[in-house]
Amino acid sequence: MKARLRRLMPGALVLLCGWLGYWLVQDAAPAPSPPLPRKQLVATPRKLPPEAPKPTKSHVRDRFPDGTTIEVFGSCREEEIILRFPTEASYDSFLHALRHSSVRLIDRLDLLRAIRIGFNAEEMVVLTALFADEQITTYKTLTRLPEAPRAWGGASAHAVAFGAQVLPWLGVTGDNSRWGSGVKLAVLDTGIVAHPALPPIARSIEVFPFPDDPATTHLHGTAVASLIAGKHPMVRGVAPAVDLISVRVLDDRGTSDSFAIAAGILAAMDAGAEILNLSLGEQSDSPLVGEAIRMAIDRGIVVVASSGNEGLQEAKYPAAYEGVIGVGAVDASGERMAFSNLGSGLGLTAPGYGLNAAAPGGGFVAVSGTSASAPLVAAAIAAVMSDGSGRRVSAAEAVKTVLAYTDDEGLPGPDAEYGSGVLNLGRIMNRSVPGLSDAVITNLRLVPASGGTSRDEVQLTVQNRGTATLINTLVEITTPAGKTAINATTIPACGIQTFTVPLGTGRGDGTISASVSLGNSAIDLTPQNNHIESAFSRH
Repeated sequence: MKARLRRLMPGALVLLCGWLGYWLVQDAAPAPSPPLPRKQLVATPRKLPPEAPKPTKSHVRDRFPDGTTIEVFGSCREEEIILRFPTEASYDSFLHALRHSSVRLIDRLDLLRAIRIGFNAEEMVVLTALFADEQITTYKTLTRLPEAPRAWGGASAHAVAFGAQVLPWLGVTGDNSRWGSGVKLAVLDTGIVAHPALPPIARSIEVFPFPDDPATTHLHGTAVASLIAGKHPMVRGVAPAVDLISVRVLDDRGTSDSFAIAAGILAAMDAGAEILNLSLGEQSDSPLVGEAIRMAIDRGIVVVASSGNEGLQEAKYPAAYEGVIGVGAVDASGERMAFSNLGSGLGLTAPGYGLNAAAPGGGFVAVSGTSASAPLVAAAIAAVMSDGSGRRVSAAEAVKTVLAYTDDEGLPGPDAEYGSGVLNLGRIMNRSVPGLSDAVITNLRLVPASGGTSRDEVQLTVQNRGTATLINTLVEITTPAGKTAINATTIPACGIQTFTVPLGTGRGDGTISASVSLGNSAIDLTPQNNHIESAFSRH
């Protein structure tokens, strides 16, 4: 949430912002003689004479594109605030003034022109008298771990848990122990704690310090890491050979703020990370985090984030940022979970219900949510980059491959529920094996008559999940009006085709079904997906 603050508004935040305006005005005020540009003032601090006149308000301000002169962000710790400036000049000017104040500079991110400062109640009284007019925008939302899926809507009574069967479900049947070798994957979370199921951590970065007893660390970061690189029968990770970089950007309440997340992103970049996993989020945009994300993407780093567990129509940030791969959740039946946030920018979906994961202290837990789905996708990208064969694929090429070989679900093609589809590692890793035939019915639905159609229709979608073009595939759709046979002449590898037939007249309940049969004596890899039946109701 953001709000404009102008002139005298109540509250300590406004008072502090006013004081900031005072310092910027003071630093920008002209010296007796000769006048110097602001940048020179920073490099060569001036000393005012004993009888220096009181600084007057300057009408010139460095501004962000929206007219804001200072962005103010909430801190996850009391008596702190986070500031971001539009230009190097205004940033340097404020730092110069800060050195002459009693307010504490706690941390700074020079690349992002951002600082974290601290103040006490006594200083706030002083700040009241120093108010000056600045164009300030506040961003109050704090970054948090996604909420746990709600039992009443997040997971239906029919939802199917994955347990320890995530890899078989994803189509991994062979040895994947070398997947991800040499790929640096950073987990920005509550931190990764050493665990018998995990490989050694390549590097640990602490934006927030760990507790004295590592076993009391919030389990989220360790659980996420185990889905990426687990090496235990209870939790087998997708890419066990990755170089795990632990970046602790959330405290043990599962809370963080824009400064800590941005600092973690920059630290991961400096550590050489090629993939970032952020199983966290906030409801509204934070320009500070957004700029850090942009820097990472511009450097060619892949950013993967959970879409969130609130059942909302749009993914949370950072999954909602352009260029970030947002990930939703499905259960072991392939159904999208009701808690999984939707969105036009959703990248894809992956397992996210009842997965085994590691926990600090050497134990294991069952986890659910898009927090579990995102690391599976991040690990899949790492596995494509380095599949153990000695070949190396760029991160950008790996992303294209992962998205190209998803299983289409829901409405035909990319949609707000499943993104490009559901992660399928078997298809990804067998993409170069010739002659594989696999026709799958992905969607059977009733399309009621509307402005564009004068009759109810049945729509069926078939996807070719093999590597061979399907020739003369027989598609049969049975409705109350009878059976319709369609010959699909060609369906290319990875292609989908949608077929529509009239449902027939009348009202009431009924059943529709469909089947698909391969032509040219082709053998289907998954014949269990070649028939579907569904009830309907028309009143």
